[in-house]
Amino acid sequence: MNRPLLIALSTALLLAGCGGNDRGGQVSVSVIGRETRLRDPASRLPRQADAALLGAVAQGLVRLDAAAQVEPGLAIRWAISDDGLYYTFRLDHELADADRIAVQLRRLIRHYRNAAPGIRIDAVREIVAVTPEVIEIRLSAPRPEMLALLARPAYALPAGGGTGPLLVDGSVGRHTVLRPKPVADAIDDERLKAFAKRRIHLRGERAALAVARFAQGDIQLVTGGGYNDFIYTRLAGVPPRNLQVDPANGLFGFRVGRASSPAMAPEIRQALSMALDRDALGAALGATGWRPAQAILPPGLTDVAAPSRPFWAQAFANVRGSDRQAFDSRVQTARRIVGIWRAQHGGDGPVRIAVAMPEGPGSAILFAAIRRQWWAIGVDATRVGPRDAADLRLIDEVAPADQADWYLAHFLCAEGRPCSEEADKAFDLARAATDPARRAHLIGEVEQRLAAIAPFIPIAQPLRWSLAAPDLTGFQLNARAVHPLAPLLGNQNGR
Repeated sequence: MNRPLLIALSTALLLAGCGGNDRGGQVSVSVIGRETRLRDPASRLPRQADAALLGAVAQGLVRLDAAAQVEPGLAIRWAISDDGLYYTFRLDHELADADRIAVQLRRLIRHYRNAAPGIRIDAVREIVAVTPEVIEIRLSAPRPEMLALLARPAYALPAGGGTGPLLVDGSVGRHTVLRPKPVADAIDDERLKAFAKRRIHLRGERAALAVARFAQGDIQLVTGGGYNDFIYTRLAGVPPRNLQVDPANGLFGFRVGRASSPAMAPEIRQALSMALDRDALGAALGATGWRPAQAILPPGLTDVAAPSRPFWAQAFANVRGSDRQAFDSRVQTARRIVGIWRAQHGGDGPVRIAVAMPEGPGSAILFAAIRRQWWAIGVDATRVGPRDAADLRLIDEVAPADQADWYLAHFLCAEGRPCSEEADKAFDLARAATDPARRAHLIGEVEQRLAAIAPFIPIAQPLRWSLAAPDLTGFQLNARAVHPLAPLLGNQNGR
């Protein structure tokens, strides 16, 4: 095994110290990332550990539960008009200040208007405080993903915290303690008194140290893991029963990084995609729950028909022989495609491309495997940093909702080339459509046009993992890879 990784994990094990299992209502959680801070989401999009804290002590009109389903937040209930253009929220009367909340929500929507797909909320005409306890959001076109986006910590209100299901017990820092909000009848109810004593001890820290703490029994939950740090679970010998891999869908693969790249040629992109042995990449990472992908859209979305398969997947679907023989045929074809392109462009050596990926052990392992596979077709790949100029850039994002729009929006012309202006036009028409059938038809057209130009080289669905103690309550795997903290304390009935 890689010596630097062993040293990193050994050091982390020493730092973690010794632990015990008698928690007494105390739950210790590490979120992979940096030290937690309580940030105003209107000043900066919260990072992973910050989002976990913000989602615990503040909330939006709605929030996500342990299963990543939308549940009441500041709003105790809501209604959506039949045409999908009006969202009416009735606020909790103890927190109700519709005018103030409307102002804060407008501020956040303006702040994120140029953010990435899955954060920005568009088509909002008005946000109106109808009464002191009722807010209405009026849209110019339906947005089926609206509630899922409003439930994200990025739309928590008010920004300073204090409205969420938990409160900070002390101060926010390297080790933040969270407690339940007070209950009026706790004085006379033993179960409520016991619940009030429960605490969550939250840290944001690097993966090696978080995994080491878990392996020593110091903490009960590590969350926020991805492909780049999965290897630490293997190095620490974490039992399989503790490893939890979310069934997350999203985008994990490469898009073109610059207009001068050989990857701007659709035949080169097709060859690169064709040459990937995606199962072997998952095996190189040792990734549990690895789900290879060949298209932009995952199967099972309800707002679009079955995603188009890349031409090479269709062409080699009926190749006789074993899967290995079919893959070898793909590699031979990809090699010929690269050779023809090189001859047409006057090259006599391998096609050279720079690939931007984050720092970390998973990137090193994944890139080494990809480089070997692409070398076999005459492509010499070099890895560069995530901020360096590059021909290809890695995308690793979980979809916030089961909507095809989110996936397709990443490949509109505003997000970079290659793209299709015809796809852009169809996408705009789809987003403006009020008739569901017309919308679905237009989204299908966008998907087909983008599939024809192959702007994306898919690898797999995003890998998201957690480590959870067997007796931990309130933790559930889900398609959003979101794990709120409040459910970990159980409920006020002592469960």
